Amino acid sequence: GDLDGKKFKEVKALVDTGATFTVLPENVAKELNLPLMGEKVRVSTAKGYDELELTHALIEIDGKRRIVPVLVSRHIERTLLGVITLEAMQLRVNPITEKLEEYTARLY
Repeated sequence: GDLDGKKFKEVKALVDTGATFTVLPENVAKELNLPLMGEKVRVSTAKGYDELELTHALIEIDGKRRIVPVLVSRHIERTLLGVITLEAMQLRVNPITEKLEEYTARLY
């Protein structure tokens, strides 16, 4: 969603525990009017290196909302849910059920 929580778009996302950031398709970021910060993040992909625009988005999973940094790509069609978002939401992948589950965050 947008940072004000007024505009949301429901998407199916692929949980990617190998991805640091959540990555949104460019059309989703534009539809939500997410402000690009003028900063690019260098990323490594299966096809080599790329630089993606950085922004923030309001992500909601199972009723829990967090504003998290996300990257915007014109090369993908499906949202990738990365580790920063999972940690912000206190979610992890259960390797047996392959479902997201809550956990208690550690401070030290």
